[in-house]
Amino acid sequence: MQTNKNIPYYLTAAGLFILLKFAFTLADNNDLIFLLKPTDKLVGLLTGSPSVYLSDSGYFHEQLNIIIDKSCSGFNFWVLGFLLFTYLTVRHFDKAIIKILSIPTALTGAYILTIFVNTSRIIASMVVQTQTKNIFQNQQHIIHEAIGIITNLTFLILAYILIEKNFITKRNHAKFT
Repeated sequence: MQTNKNIPYYLTAAGLFILLKFAFTLADNNDLIFLLKPTDKLVGLLTGSPSVYLSDSGYFHEQLNIIIDKSCSGFNFWVLGFLLFTYLTVRHFDKAIIKILSIPTALTGAYILTIFVNTSRIIASMVVQTQTKNIFQNQQHIIHEAIGIITNLTFLILAYILIEKNFITKRNHAKFT
């Protein structure tokens, strides 16, 4: 019966998800600067490569010969992570105020994870593509997309497992104290 009590929260999250996905179709690099800039800063810090921001292209790293743009923003991971975090948090709480607060908290938590995952994905992609460029010259776009899928899916699964395990551990610990 708890699930029925959670439907308004799930519908709110789903509605926000749909709204954000629609907004993404209209967005450009400037609109996604909140995702692009921190990712670019971390990529620059980890690689030692400075970048130049070009509003029509994104963050250009001349030394690496890469552009971090709308397609690299991690937006889809962010909104999927938001849904995942909302689902996991709402179902583990009883009080309405905590369920309500879990929605913006899930949005923020997913954002922080997105920056980390997105940076990891870009670095992994650069390393793998450098190692495979002579072997798979004409398939680099496929390798790039495969790395994105594998990285994002892996982190979503890990986030689910860790968050769920954390809630179960806390609930079990609370029963024994």
